[in-house]
Formats: sequence, C-alpha cells, structure tokens
Amino acid sequence: MSKKIGIGILSFGLLAIVAFAAAACSDDGDKAVPARQVASVAGAAIAAPTNPGPAQVSLGDGPAGVSGSRFTDPDVVVNLTADVIQWEVLDGEFVEVWAYNGQYPGPEIRVKEGDKVRINLTNNLPEATTIHWHGLEVPNDQDGVPGITQPDIPPGGSWTYEFVAPKPGTAMYHTHSNTFVQLSKGLFGAFIVEPREGLPQYDREYTLLLHETGGFYTINGHSFPKTLEDSLLKIKTGERILIRMINAGQLHHPMHLHGHQFTVVQLDGNPLTNPLVVNTQDIAPGQTVDVEVLGTNPGTWVFHCHIIFHVTNRGVYPGGMLTALDYEDHTSYFEQ
Repeated sequence: MSKKIGIGILSFGLLAIVAFAAAACSDDGDKAVPARQVASVAGAAIAAPTNPGPAQVSLGDGPAGVSGSRFTDPDVVVNLTADVIQWEVLDGEFVEVWAYNGQYPGPEIRVKEGDKVRINLTNNLPEATTIHWHGLEVPNDQDGVPGITQPDIPPGGSWTYEFVAPKPGTAMYHTHSNTFVQLSKGLFGAFIVEPREGLPQYDREYTLLLHETGGFYTINGHSFPKTLEDSLLKIKTGERILIRMINAGQLHHPMHLHGHQFTVVQLDGNPLTNPLVVNTQDIAPGQTVDVEVLGTNPGTWVFHCHIIFHVTNRGVYPGGMLTALDYEDHTSYFEQ
C-alpha cells in the first residue's frame, strides 16, 4: 500500500474520530553448532527449533556468565551485539539508537517451551550494559540486573546467559544497565516462547513493539507513514490472525482498531480464562498483550494509539504509532 494511500486513510478515518542486515551469523566460539541451534541474524526473527521432542534438561552450577556453565548441549544459541547506530525512523529522518545486532528493535528471539537457551552478548557500547529477560522466569543469576545478580558488562566485554525457556507466551528482552538512557535509546526486542506442541492455528501472526525515542512514537522502529512499509497487518475475509503487542516504552498506549472488535487472549504471556472482547486496549509500559482479530469486515482499517499526540512525528500530525489492517481480498477506496 503506497504512502499516498496511507495518508488518505488518515484523512478519511483517523481525523473523523477526532483524532536482522548489519550483523552476521556467528557460531559459539570454536565449537561446532548442533543442527537445532540457531545463530542470530540481523533483520530477521530468530526461529524456534522444529524438533517437537521434549527437552532433556540438565542444569549445571558453574559460574554465571561463562558459556557452558549451566549446560553443554543448548538447543538454541543466539549471538547478540549491542552497538550505537544511526536509524532511519522515517524516510530521510535519522536518530541515534542503541541497537542489538544493528537493528531497532533487536531481532525477535523465538524458542519452544523447555528449550535450553544460550545467549552470548558482546558489548560494543561506550558504557556498561546487561540484558534482562522481561517476563521470563529464569534462574536468579541469569536475570541480568547489575549489582544484584551479576556485574555490569564493560565496553568491549562479553557475557553468556543460559536458561531453560519457561512457559509459553509473549515476553521481551531489554537492557537493565542505566535503564533510563539505554532503554529509551532502543535496547530491547521480542522474546517469544512457543508451546512444545505448537501454536494454535492462526492464518497469520504479527508482533508490534511500541516505543518512543528521539521525539518519535514508533511501531517496530518506524513512525507513520513508514509503518505502512513494514508493519502493515494483512488479512483476508474469514481469516483469524494473532497480533502480539509489546510496550517497551515509558508511556501508556491505548491501541484502537477501526471497524472491528478484537479478543484479548493473553496479558503478559498469561492466557486469560475469560478473554476480553474490545476495540481499544491500553498497554502499560512493560506490558505485553496478545489479541485475535477475525476477518469479518473487508476494507483498509486504521490501527493506532488513541492518545492523539502519539500519532505525531515530533509534534507534527499525522505520524507516530499508526498502521493499518488491510484486507488482501478488498480493493481500497484509495486504490480505485
């Protein structure tokens, strides 16, 4: 869908309601990487292993931060670097962000329940850093809080995290050093734990990370209209899709979908016994919300934060946290 179409959507819809490329794959030191292990790739999600068998977990008690101290046979290996980069949040608009593997947000990490996970972090920042596994019940010495569970990782240093992936759900990872600065600059990413038996059947699945940096309100690192290039939600009539929303910023974001009700099925990675049916769901800082959408009303529908200032770019409206749900089997009014 073109930018012209996206802006047309705004004038027709939003105004009417008042308002993994830079980093390369690497193996774990000089060790051979088993077939089920997955190395990080900038610009792409890190996929879960496909072996459906139960994990045989054997945890060691070696020193934290040393590769192989908890287990020698990881199912998933991820290599991350933390770097300072210039990021194009809008066409021609660059901001300095601190990024994992050269991307903002960092690459999505996807594993299966019970997987033994090893994550190697190399710190290329001008200051110390760590990683916290937000929403994941990991051993205390893997929690990533400097001065409490581990030392800070100095510039040029490295650290290895090892833990068994807990219950399924949507979570995230983010820095926990100088968090006020480092998190606002972009050091975070999605961490998805899939059920061992596989996900429920969805026709499509999307992950939207909400954040604010440099005067911009972003979805997956971009502000409208650039969100229509990489965060457009596609659907067909009759399909059922899952949208995972993660608020990695410091503000509340009530996300509203035009033309539909959606069903909130998980909060903070926990399934709801009584799912909520709404069309606007507030997402608090640090919270994750999973919603299901049924393709019942063909069209091109705006999906945006309903705090109208959050759909601006450095105060200029329209922009910010806005994308669209676009039916592939429907011709938009603006395309006729």
